[in-house]
Amino acid sequence: MLDVRKLATLRAVATEGSIAAAARSLQCTRSAVSQQLTALESQVGVQLIDRTCNHVRLTRLGEALVEHTERILAELRDAEALLNGKSSDVTGTLRVGVPFREGSALMSRVLAAAQKQHPELRIQLFSTTNQTAENDVRRERFDMAVMSRFGPPWQEVAAGLREWELGVDPLRVCVPTGHRLAGEGSCALADLRAEPWIISHTTALGQLTTALCAAAGFKPKVSGLVDDLSTAIGLAARGWGVTIAPELAPAIPESAIVRLRIRDVQAVRKLVLVARAGEYTSPRITVVINAIHELGDRGHRKPTPLFAAG
Repeated sequence: MLDVRKLATLRAVATEGSIAAAARSLQCTRSAVSQQLTALESQVGVQLIDRTCNHVRLTRLGEALVEHTERILAELRDAEALLNGKSSDVTGTLRVGVPFREGSALMSRVLAAAQKQHPELRIQLFSTTNQTAENDVRRERFDMAVMSRFGPPWQEVAAGLREWELGVDPLRVCVPTGHRLAGEGSCALADLRAEPWIISHTTALGQLTTALCAAAGFKPKVSGLVDDLSTAIGLAARGWGVTIAPELAPAIPESAIVRLRIRDVQAVRKLVLVARAGEYTSPRITVVINAIHELGDRGHRKPTPLFAAG
């Protein structure tokens, strides 16, 4: 029978990209990882790692075995959660990745409610981004994370993860209060052809902004390249340029910014909660999900503001 620990070692190598990184992730030595891999290959009788290239690369059979391993680990986490759920006490540590620049005050309300109900539960918050959150959860650096998705309404969930939609809010053009279009309520992107723009080339929102401008027939004149949503909104409030941001992304102060509906564009930000498959039934995670639903019910079943605005 296959050894789960050896399978987890193979998965760590595939996830981390090298034996050294896998050793750090598993908190063991490189030689221990190599020994586990050699033993696994000897057990199954086939080569799982291509050792002829400069970088670690799994063979097709190795990749297929990792896919099975993801499902096996998910089932094991589910079994552990079932056993842990037999106790009425919710204890231990819950590590949560939060995009602090996108509304940590609201996330704090949800987590505070969970911790008040279960005082023995220790909740730790960690800063994360939309680009890193999924990998951080998969690599077990976080138990769960909140992240934003932009672009197509449907995207494939990464292997080994499960996610829940927390809410959706539309994208808006942010302009300062003294802007020529501030009193219009809406605008076409073509109306902003001559404006300076604050965007990011590296984030999904920045790439979507560039694509929307291209569809409107122009290339944005970039006055600011920032990867931080809060900074982009702040610069727009100061008149440095215009930017596109979710309607519920906070501005400080809110009175310094005007959010304009984008005519003929149905672009949204979807907020999701991500956890490892099988582990979402863990009591530590279910108490947070329950807190989300409870606060959403108090807000007349509009859960989006709970996570997107302070």
